[in-house]
Amino acid sequence: MKMSLKKPNLLSLVKNINNFYFGEFLSNSCLPFFCQKFQVGLISTSVLSHLINYPDVFTITKESVTLSDTLTSVQERNTALEKVLLDMKSKDTFTALRGWRSECYEIKPKFSAPALFKMERSATPLFGVRQYGVHITGYVRHSSMGLSIWMQRRSSTKQTWPGKLDSFVGGGLSEGLGVLETAVKEAAEEANVPEDLAVGMKAAGSVSFFHQSERGIHPNTEFVFDLELPEKFQPNNNDGEVDDWKLVPVEQVLNIISSQDYKITSSAVALDFLIRHGLVRVEEEPDLPEVVELLHLPLHSLYTRNTSL
Repeated sequence: MKMSLKKPNLLSLVKNINNFYFGEFLSNSCLPFFCQKFQVGLISTSVLSHLINYPDVFTITKESVTLSDTLTSVQERNTALEKVLLDMKSKDTFTALRGWRSECYEIKPKFSAPALFKMERSATPLFGVRQYGVHITGYVRHSSMGLSIWMQRRSSTKQTWPGKLDSFVGGGLSEGLGVLETAVKEAAEEANVPEDLAVGMKAAGSVSFFHQSERGIHPNTEFVFDLELPEKFQPNNNDGEVDDWKLVPVEQVLNIISSQDYKITSSAVALDFLIRHGLVRVEEEPDLPEVVELLHLPLHSLYTRNTSL
């Protein structure tokens, strides 16, 4: 019997994932954020109105926001930014900072370049800086359910997207950790995957998107991995960030990831998996070329401005 994936409008889904790109980015309503002449982010008007209170840290013109050139070293920039963010946090300036993680992301001109500074994870959407993470699709060739993937139910107490269904395993790429190292660590913490099983995951490239939430701007690149799991494997959470687990036949995945019950940015990962495994084909999805493009938005090319300002 031929597998049939009755699905919602996938083009609409990927445009919703990229709602910032199709909204404020194309309307050019944000100012570029520079450091050492490299564009590293985007500043919305709602954030800009607060940055003017820190003239020693930010140089603001009608055309751009620049991390002050008087901050000449990485450590000086780190210290100045942390002071600003802690001040904003103490004043409850932004909802995003209520989710303070005490975990930093390295901010770079491009992924392969040295870091220009680091920034508290919860603050990164406020500055529109590129963020990197890992996502693992755990799948099972089930004897009765057929090809199925594991989904987690995020903890109802998480600061972001509480209670939503999500990828099997996912996490941000924190300061000082490599991509595979992060994936193996997150697999152990979130799903209790033994290291000898986790190291068998297959790298499958990345997805990238330009999303906007109530916390700010998310220009995210997620490194994706496929991990085949034994039918008898049962994930268990070790870090308190997952409430439940659900094994889902692939025939049901598209409807789930298109629903309000699923974390919207993670739907890009699941959709990419289905496309790569031939479960979404151009014969049934005539907009497939555009769908694939919007799962791989060229964020590095969109942040290419280096300036002589």
